[in-house]
Amino acid sequence: MAGRRALLIVNPAAGKRTAHEGDLAECVNLLTAAGFSLERCETGVAGSTSAQLAASAKRDRFDSVIVAGGDGTVAPAAIELLDTDLVLGILPFGSWMNIANGLGIPLAPIDAARVIVAGNTKRCDAGEVAEKIFFETCGIGLDADAFGAMRHLERRRWSWALKRMARWATARPRAVEIVVDGEATRHEALQILVVNSPYYGWAFPLVPDADMTDGLLEVAVFPRMGRRDLVRSLAEIWLRGRPGTAPHIRRGKVIEIRSGSRLPVHADGQIAGSLPITVHCRAGALRVFA
Repeated sequence: MAGRRALLIVNPAAGKRTAHEGDLAECVNLLTAAGFSLERCETGVAGSTSAQLAASAKRDRFDSVIVAGGDGTVAPAAIELLDTDLVLGILPFGSWMNIANGLGIPLAPIDAARVIVAGNTKRCDAGEVAEKIFFETCGIGLDADAFGAMRHLERRRWSWALKRMARWATARPRAVEIVVDGEATRHEALQILVVNSPYYGWAFPLVPDADMTDGLLEVAVFPRMGRRDLVRSLAEIWLRGRPGTAPHIRRGKVIEIRSGSRLPVHADGQIAGSLPITVHCRAGALRVFA
């Protein structure tokens, strides 16, 4: 069975929303009993990042990389494993786990360990925009301004954060053209999301039909509406599992988005410039236990 020599990357500071005391030890017991040879390492302020550790697993010819942490730990490691034969295993020890959830991996860590033990793998898609990889969402417009403000606040760039917040507060719908696999449509929208995982942000089931293994990305265009209506629509996604006003959905492999306005763009929270952009689906680029 694939993946017996595994690098186990643990983020001790992860949110542990779906985990309990002792779960990690039990996961390790299950994996070693199944024949996995684990080499454990931790991320941290003074330690390596999950991306650096996953890169070392490639150099040292491990069979798999198992990450015990949240999306912020899983995604950088996964990016390092794209287009390789190494298998990613996910033990959900984070706050929201949109990647694991989108792949149908149980959110209870011990159940997720049993998935790894079973040895079944899938090929997971990734999105790419402006040389940045995303597994969840590429956001354009209001969404990107919100992420941008948070990033500037984290770096104590107070004036830049205030500018982003002011832009969010005063934004209005903009005319955009979206070309999906060569077919163009035009819209007026406050927000556009290019989706890989069905789940977004704080585990919003934004596009329940999205499939991370189908070789396609979904484009969710929120129609022209006031900001209050948009916030209400997002709240209804959280509370009821569907938006009050459904976004317009299209699917494709190559998505071009352009506008006369320089709307900001993010990829899983990473600032990715502004329109125009081209988003590519990297179909099946990641091998994962699922």
